[in-house]
Amino acid sequence: MVWAPLVPEKWAANMGELAALFLFAQHRRPEPPAYTPLHMIPTISAAAFGLEPGAETPFGPLHELPSWASRELEVRGMNVPATMLGGATGRDFEHLRDQADRFGCPVLVLEQRLALDLSSSDSSAGSAERMHALAAAAVRLGASHVSVALKANDDEQSLERVGSILREVMAEVEQHELTLMLLPHEGLTNDPDRLMALVKLVGGFRIGIQPSIKHAIAHGGLEATMRRLAPYAASVIADDVKLIPELVELLRGVGYENTIALHPIRAHQLGSWKTMRETFQIALHGESDT
Repeated sequence: MVWAPLVPEKWAANMGELAALFLFAQHRRPEPPAYTPLHMIPTISAAAFGLEPGAETPFGPLHELPSWASRELEVRGMNVPATMLGGATGRDFEHLRDQADRFGCPVLVLEQRLALDLSSSDSSAGSAERMHALAAAAVRLGASHVSVALKANDDEQSLERVGSILREVMAEVEQHELTLMLLPHEGLTNDPDRLMALVKLVGGFRIGIQPSIKHAIAHGGLEATMRRLAPYAASVIADDVKLIPELVELLRGVGYENTIALHPIRAHQLGSWKTMRETFQIALHGESDT
């Protein structure tokens, strides 16, 4: 039997030469880059404007935030405090989600920054119900994460009680495929070691921590604390523009690939947001967007 040539004769006269060509092609294949930049995504922390519904903002009502954030800052996500949604109707939730989808700036984290009281059995029942309500609201908004601040005494009895309550809440959180993050707060969750101990006590892959620059600075220093808390985080709050370059370098060092919520002090000044956004961009890529 005579086999038809697979390639022109001038390229390869036999199978031995074909094999040689294959090896040559493999040798010439470009090498993968030695370093692949990690993806840290800038988002907007709406809590910078205040926590009350109807808070004065440069963009007007809350449903205009996605348009403003996308247009002015070129960010692709929002952390929204639940208190800013106080009094919102089902239609309001739908309108905010529609606007978020339209401008490619979804609500990623629904935040409960006013601490839920878990300091006693009496207060814990209402706080647990609030966490269930937050999970339902996050689903309606299309958010993937809920973060909560908790008020509890820093002792072993409180640690066990809070852990038990959170495990019960986590059943619904996991059912909705959400992630629950703990915001550091005075008391049980203020010290990084205790915060991590609580997360480990609850267990599972859908509970974590939402650290911030200022909290890390006040509790062991930015480098030491952020290196420990970042592996548990799905959102890190950048609330000090001067330390963003150091933050990005630290997070890159631990392999963090998630969101950085920009939270300037002078939130009502567009320039403050743009400075923070540009600082982040330069820290991440070594150059400005502009």
